Amino acid sequence: MGEIDLDRLAGGYGHRLSSEEGRARARRAASEAGLGVGDVAVDVGGGRGRHAAVLAETGATAIVVDRSPAMAAAARTSGVEAIIGDGGALPIAPGSAALVHYHASIHYGDPHVWLGEAARVVRPGGTVWVWNFDRDTVMDGFLARWFPTVGVIDSVRFPATGTVIHAMERAGLGRIQIKRDVERIERTAADWIAAVEAGFVSTLQLIDPSELQSGLAAFAARYPDPEEIVHYEVSYVAVWGRREQ
Repeated sequence: MGEIDLDRLAGGYGHRLSSEEGRARARRAASEAGLGVGDVAVDVGGGRGRHAAVLAETGATAIVVDRSPAMAAAARTSGVEAIIGDGGALPIAPGSAALVHYHASIHYGDPHVWLGEAARVVRPGGTVWVWNFDRDTVMDGFLARWFPTVGVIDSVRFPATGTVIHAMERAGLGRIQIKRDVERIERTAADWIAAVEAGFVSTLQLIDPSELQSGLAAFAARYPDPEEIVHYEVSYVAVWGRREQ
């Protein structure tokens, strides 16, 4: 499996929709963690800082840690701090964070290593929160409908919920809970095509260019009117736990 060019992905992220559902997911994590003034929230693989900006609304200091310099630069324009770093070796002091947050980013590393790092930097009583794609979205989601290899690749890239739970338990996190969330997306056909061509999802970098073109052609045949509204859903699973006192 090839490597993802994160700086290239940063450009594609501009085509991701900023939804109220996405902000609500970040708010849920902030609420469960009891974030407030004086707290530190770390968004690992936080990209352009959209979720970190929501965490900062509580008065906490929100820090994006991302391997991509382009992502980190974009995050800073959102008014949050950003550090170029890897989830497997977080540049954060031990026991300093009230929340360590992952939104569709845990698949960029070994979940056991990454969540071990999260357990190291979260303070006693603090929360580690992982939003991951549900297996239905991974295998049979809207993107995989047009590009079947996406489902095959993502079934390997994205850890199953049980794997995330096991990694949290192994890291010493307790009181583990699960929540499911469905985001309903509406966008024009032309907007969706532009997003795919820009590479708004990282797995698009890993499929054959011929499959990309054939999938786009099939989509255009199904949605010939570029202004037609396309509806689809993305399902998430949240797994979160706390570092015991």
